[in-house]
Amino acid sequence: MIDIQTGHLILSENIHIKKDDFYDHVLSLNLGQTNKQWGHGNGWLWLQENNVFVENKYFIFQFGFYEKKLKLMSFSFSNTRFQLDEGWDNWSEEKELADLEKYKSWLTNELGKQREFSWGEAWALYDMKGGFSSLGINYK
Repeated sequence: MIDIQTGHLILSENIHIKKDDFYDHVLSLNLGQTNKQWGHGNGWLWLQENNVFVENKYFIFQFGFYEKKLKLMSFSFSNTRFQLDEGWDNWSEEKELADLEKYKSWLTNELGKQREFSWGEAWALYDMKGGFSSLGINYK
């Protein structure tokens, strides 16, 4: 799914998402069940694609574009469809830390132990402030 040589996100034989892809192009792929778009008025635009089905998993992808070119992405996955209208009632730090370990393992299976590459860096982390775990790629 992540090409170790290029950092491309490979979702299918025909869908490869890469550094500097344009916002309009990624939006036109209609990857998920639903999407959300927003900007901050500072050159950054965000696109979230929900319940993208790849490799027998459901993903939520957040793509970050600066000046309409892809610069980073973060994502999470589940074996079942994400319930997008779910509130905080089912949240627990224990679950998020278990997800973090799952994401670290997935990333190691994808890329080995290396996290820094000529194309950028890959990561898995738990954001204590936001209360969630995720994976991501920052492109150079």
